[in-house]
Amino acid sequence: MKHIFYRSLVICSLAWGTAVAAAPTPGDGQKNNAPQAIPAGVVTLQRQAVPLTLSLSGQALSEQDATIRPLVDGVITDILYHAGTTVNKGDPLFQIEQESYAAALEVARAELASAEAALPSAQDNLKRYEKLAGTGVTQAEVDSARTALRQAQAAIAAARADVRSAKINLDRTTIVSPITGMVANAEVSIGDLVTAGQSGELTTVTRLDPIYVDLSEASSRVLEMRKRIESGEITRGSEIETRLVLENGEQYSVRGVVESLGRKVSTTTGTLTVRVKFDNPDLFILPGMFLRASLTLGHIEAYRVPQLAAKPQPDGTVLTWVLDKENKAKKFNLTPAGNYDNSWIIHDGLNGPTTVLVDNLDNLREGMTIKPISVSINQQGVIVTPSSSDNANQE
Repeated sequence: MKHIFYRSLVICSLAWGTAVAAAPTPGDGQKNNAPQAIPAGVVTLQRQAVPLTLSLSGQALSEQDATIRPLVDGVITDILYHAGTTVNKGDPLFQIEQESYAAALEVARAELASAEAALPSAQDNLKRYEKLAGTGVTQAEVDSARTALRQAQAAIAAARADVRSAKINLDRTTIVSPITGMVANAEVSIGDLVTAGQSGELTTVTRLDPIYVDLSEASSRVLEMRKRIESGEITRGSEIETRLVLENGEQYSVRGVVESLGRKVSTTTGTLTVRVKFDNPDLFILPGMFLRASLTLGHIEAYRVPQLAAKPQPDGTVLTWVLDKENKAKKFNLTPAGNYDNSWIIHDGLNGPTTVLVDNLDNLREGMTIKPISVSINQQGVIVTPSSSDNANQE
């Protein structure tokens, strides 16, 4: 019994000692409850001259698009082109049977020859009557001879017009391209009967170089930009530089030229149309393509906040986290004036050198302590972290 009692006493003593050793001291508890600094990449921004660029979306359309229809009646006897190739202005596309029109031209030429043959006789009669006037020939007969001459001359003019008309109809049996461009598939076959002015087209010829891109912009934004340019906030450039992004995301190498700014606002979308012309020698841009373009209007003194450091909000602002002097995160809602090279252009809301947080943003809270890590942003908008040796030196 004594052994059992001493054994129990030893076990209780050990348990009590363990509990006392595990109990935290007041200093330890305060240390464990202290907020931990969250590491986050940061970049320091300065106000600088930034190109003010607008990103607009739009659709490509051809500069010229000719619908080919016949101007005379007849049967298609030949198709003179290959679909999908480029034809020049005046190149033949279709052939309509010519025999009836060639015969009509011969008839018109014969009538012209007959009218011309009658002219010398009418001229001679008038001259003879004018000499005999008052000596056996009355003035009425002279006037009648003069009228006959004029009728003969008019008959010649009408016959010449008939010849010209018959020749035009004969020429129209060969249907040619009115423009230089790419020709589409034929909508008719050899042997089909076509009529002048029919509603159905034979084919189309589309000019693809150069090509237009119609971009849409809200009229309210256009008015805002004009106001900022007039106030001097934006330094206007000598020309509007235009760059195009293709459907596959690649940037088109050729710069565009702004042709016109629409003078009518769409009643359904509230937008204006900006038409830009692009050279298209390799036919990368085709009518109907949906494209994005950036228009550089001028320069503005502003901050370039990386887009990955600013989350767009429904009200048009962007949410940005800034590091204050105490290394605490502070939230800003900023209104961008545009974008440039994967950055938002921020004109108002920031002052002096500003340190912006660029990663670990989803875990941030207002007033949270940050352990800043200097990083940089490359041209693709990707964070470039410092090398391991740099990190070791910082530690």
